[in-house]
Amino acid sequence: MAKLKSLIIGKVKDKASICKASLFYSFSSKSVRYIHLALLKSTTHTSHKPPDSNYIADVVSYSNGRHAPVAFAAVMWRLQVTKNAFVAIKSLIVFHILIKSSRYKFEGLDRGRNSLKLNDFSDKSSNLTIELSPWIIWYGRYLDSLSWILKVVGSFPNLTDSSKEKSKEKDCVSSYQTGYIMRQTDSLLTFLEQICTRPDTPLLFQNKIVDEIRELVIQDYFTVVILVMIRLQVLNERLTKPEPVGDSSLNDLRLVLMRLEECKESLRGFFWRYRRLAEDFWCLVETLKADMVHSDKEMVNLTSLVQTTVKDDEEMVELASSVQTEWVTFDDSEIAMSELLKRESEWETFDD
Repeated sequence: MAKLKSLIIGKVKDKASICKASLFYSFSSKSVRYIHLALLKSTTHTSHKPPDSNYIADVVSYSNGRHAPVAFAAVMWRLQVTKNAFVAIKSLIVFHILIKSSRYKFEGLDRGRNSLKLNDFSDKSSNLTIELSPWIIWYGRYLDSLSWILKVVGSFPNLTDSSKEKSKEKDCVSSYQTGYIMRQTDSLLTFLEQICTRPDTPLLFQNKIVDEIRELVIQDYFTVVILVMIRLQVLNERLTKPEPVGDSSLNDLRLVLMRLEECKESLRGFFWRYRRLAEDFWCLVETLKADMVHSDKEMVNLTSLVQTTVKDDEEMVELASSVQTEWVTFDDSEIAMSELLKRESEWETFDD
């Protein structure tokens, strides 16, 4: 009875919202009205259905034109006014797809500023919504990180199936300075660390909405893996050149590899989708770590050799100094003896 009551109330709210939007935007342009209506129809109160792909496609299509700011503003408004967990999580899914699919460069989210205002989201209307609330908070932070990646990298290309796009991306990265590549890699790694903080899937929420979120996150994960992989390859090539990158960049790369290693276990659950890609990526990480260890050993050996050489030089100086002292003493003795013989000769003459 409780589920039936919740379902009826949800349907009534959905119809009321659609009617209200139809009246409110009746004097607006046709495109603006369709954006809001498509958004409302894709973010209903039902708990077992993900957003309707047809309505999402309508929102995305309008986001590629001059009404793109309206589409993004409508989703953010929907997120900020709702207190319902199902509406919030569906709105986040729409927002996620909108960020990745729209040709409009969305600049609405700033890193770490809680632009979606979901850090305090809580829906205690049922056990299901209570379990889902931490997931909504995490998803908002995740999209905040995703929007920041778009600003850092410039775009979010689909690299998983296109070798041509990978080659183009590597040529582009190769033209960057080492410091800029390291800053990009740091931002991408921060995004992977954000994925690692995802909450456990609610026990009562084993349905297609969570499956939809996981699918979107997995796609993002492997795209970022490729972006990180390309940058590590470029850095590795520069390390093997006669004139390697500076010590600060080497230290930064060492920290990046350490952070990646800490993420590996949490990200292991995603490996099954593109197993070969995952294996190649972590193999590259291990190779770079081994190279860094080998470089550190060579540096230790070189330092030891330098210390030994310096010690030998000091001993040689001491030896030379001691020998020189003996020569000085010998010279002084010889002079003294000649003077003594001279005096003795004079004394003999005096006695005579």
